[in-house]
Amino acid sequence: MTQAEQSINLVRIEDVKFFVDLLMQIDADAYQILRQATIPNDINSDNSYDCLPESAMLNALEVLGSHYSKEELGVIFWEGIRNSYMPTFMSQLSEHDSVLDACHELTELVKISSPNSKVYPTFTAGSWWLVREKLGQKESWYEDAEVFSVLFMVEFIRSITQATWKPEQISLVSDHSDLYTSLPTLHNVTFIHQRSATAIKIPEAVMERVPSFYKSSPVSNSVKPILFSEPTFMDTFRLAISPYLSMGKLPVKLAAEILRMNVRTLQRRLEKEGLVYKALIEDMTFELIIEAMKTSQESITTIANRFGYSDAAHFTRAFKRRYNQTPRAFRKSLTNEPE
Repeated sequence: MTQAEQSINLVRIEDVKFFVDLLMQIDADAYQILRQATIPNDINSDNSYDCLPESAMLNALEVLGSHYSKEELGVIFWEGIRNSYMPTFMSQLSEHDSVLDACHELTELVKISSPNSKVYPTFTAGSWWLVREKLGQKESWYEDAEVFSVLFMVEFIRSITQATWKPEQISLVSDHSDLYTSLPTLHNVTFIHQRSATAIKIPEAVMERVPSFYKSSPVSNSVKPILFSEPTFMDTFRLAISPYLSMGKLPVKLAAEILRMNVRTLQRRLEKEGLVYKALIEDMTFELIIEAMKTSQESITTIANRFGYSDAAHFTRAFKRRYNQTPRAFRKSLTNEPE
């Protein structure tokens, strides 16, 4: 098993929020929709996490795909990318002397925000192509994800050429292109099917052009890497699962569902680290409880309830067993105030 296989793929919370906005357009109970997509229900609140497991985004794609036709979803993606996603993304981009240089920075930005995806320019058979590689070609979400990626790459080039460029040739991994032809800016495109990667052909004259830039705000957004230089399974497991602990008790079956992983596989991978799921989750939960007690003005009861302890006596016993003092005494020691 390689290093990449040992770790869990993560994505930035800002990117997941884009898909949450699309999910909220579905005419259904919002809480249930988020639950189906295995996305924390506090994602739009002030939260302390910066990333989620990539599986949450893939689950969101599947939920969207179950509520809309391919054609409808293509239009929804196109409108969302143009009106929301691309302006925010472009605010992260530095100024460059050529479209090609901007594409190289795109490679780095994608690597930071979604390490399991690769987007890069390459010169092949006498032409420039902007290529996107992604694992999971046989998964149910793949075709919808490819649609999103094609529209994103097209709008990226159009954004930095002031919308004067239109694609003429696009290669697809999937064998369906009908849903693309009805979308604006994708008329009269020649599609090549069943390729090993998704790619958009870009004329050399366009790649050499000095790009134009616009900012969604006066201050450019900084992009923080979400992975370690050599991520381990436990590094990424903690980051992936911590956001869900504020939803209450997290059974191993639900954790496996969130990570799109078999329960036994998850248990075996933890066992290789010398860990048992239940004990690990309790440790992680109390780390968050202690942090909340240090930084939050919430009552102890409210904090306990938020992390799955509906019974105050049960929480006090569990806390005292760990820290040899009651929650109230612990908080008093932080403030030096009388109980």
